[in-house]
Amino acid sequence: MKIGDLAKKCPKCGGVDKTVKRNIETEHHAHATTGAVICTKCGYVFKSKKDEEEE
Repeated sequence: MKIGDLAKKCPKCGGVDKTVKRNIETEHHAHATTGAVICTKCGYVFKSKKDEEEE
């Protein structure tokens, strides 16, 4: 999901608030990778790390 896509409404419930799950690297606590972007209202998963790897 691109930064501009974060403003899009959820296709399931129409909500606009999202939670971005981050995976903190154990070796360097200041670095993290994005896990999944999830609708805060209904839990719809917009894109997960697995989806990005498949592209």
